[in-house]
Amino acid sequence: MQNKYDVIVIGAGPAGVNAATQLSNAGFSVLVVSEYIGGGYCFSGSIMSNTALYLSYLYNKFKTRTVNFIDIPEDAVKAPFDFKKSRKYVENISSKIVKAFTDQLCEAGSEFFQGIAEFVSKDKVKIQSRETGKKYEVKFGKCIVATGSYNPPLEIPSTKKFLYANNIFNLQSVPASVAVIGGGFVGCEYATFFRRLGCDVHIVEKTDRILSTFDPQVTKRLEDSFKRNGINVRKNANIVNVEKVGNKSILFFDDDDNMEAEEIFVAIGRKPAVNNLSLENAGVETDEKGVKLDQSFRTSNKNIYLVGDASGKTMLVNWAYRSSSFVAKHISGVQRKFKYEFMPKVLYIDPEVSSVGFTEKEAKLKGFSPLTVKYTYTNLEKSLIIGFNKGLVKVIYDRETKKILGAHIFGKGASELVTAFTLLIQSGIKIDNISEYIFNHPTFAEVLNELGNKVKTRGSK
Repeated sequence: MQNKYDVIVIGAGPAGVNAATQLSNAGFSVLVVSEYIGGGYCFSGSIMSNTALYLSYLYNKFKTRTVNFIDIPEDAVKAPFDFKKSRKYVENISSKIVKAFTDQLCEAGSEFFQGIAEFVSKDKVKIQSRETGKKYEVKFGKCIVATGSYNPPLEIPSTKKFLYANNIFNLQSVPASVAVIGGGFVGCEYATFFRRLGCDVHIVEKTDRILSTFDPQVTKRLEDSFKRNGINVRKNANIVNVEKVGNKSILFFDDDDNMEAEEIFVAIGRKPAVNNLSLENAGVETDEKGVKLDQSFRTSNKNIYLVGDASGKTMLVNWAYRSSSFVAKHISGVQRKFKYEFMPKVLYIDPEVSSVGFTEKEAKLKGFSPLTVKYTYTNLEKSLIIGFNKGLVKVIYDRETKKILGAHIFGKGASELVTAFTLLIQSGIKIDNISEYIFNHPTFAEVLNELGNKVKTRGSK
């Protein structure tokens, strides 16, 4: 290990590995410091949630015997969901990703140190080996903090141990009922997971709607879908206490009501994992919102950057890759503006929910004159084939320029459609020009053609 590196990257999740490999390939000397490669991405993040959702989807299809073209024997659906085998499946996937990240760093020539780091001055960190405990001080030209995020504890009195995304596969059996605290991304995904396993599921949300950053019409469709599928949503709910009684827990609310559940899953959001870095030693300023960052993700110490979850902007893997790529280019001398609002986000449930860009309200606040166009899946051939016709695509576009400002989707194929809309937005393609392109048939992408034709027919109305 050297005494000084051009760049030190703290954290080895998607953001850290991506930044390190790009900078190493550009000729910089790079040291990556982390307790383990993969970070929360592999062990409590989207890999965990998406794998859990996939396994529960398969289990539910057989359990409910809803595979239309197969006569599933009744005996086959009696087998319980096996958390132990599921955990091994998740661990196998995680190990493959860790190996891929390790190979990336090795091939790029980045040096990896397994341990923890904290700042001791404006251009120096102290790192401690996880294996030996030995400490070293190393100087840097630039430092990228990519330490990810963590689950904050539920700050209410309780005698009950809660479930989080990183420990659900420690369960021995499927609980009869689960209260999911929080109606955001994680809460909605894991509510779906538990419901597919046969649990009675209650989402407890403190605001007036779930997925509060999404378009209201889309979240209304999701709430209706949850209701049809047996997921109860309790809104404007403030928990004041949780008591364990036998094998159940009782949640007490501030309106004197209560709710029983065998298990409690906490999904109240995540916070940047930067508290143990001694950022103040490096002259990094913070405020009530967290670490102060400029438009290039630099802190008040212009040689220190925060990327991915650690930046506190949004907790998505595509954000981790995008922000870390931006910073790597910035350090390499490429100066350009980052368009934060055009980050696609997807809820990987069934049906999927996705969004990119502005809602109507946000577009107005930005000074646009927004119009909307909608399309439902009612007669879309692809939706008829798979047996789902309750989808909705809502597009926001500017009255004068016809450029797309946002897209909000509920339904099958939403994760793929939002990718197409992201490309259209970033390319500045006008919505009434979409129908000039050729779309494969039958696909969900044909929605784009239908929307383009609708706007052409409408004109500027």
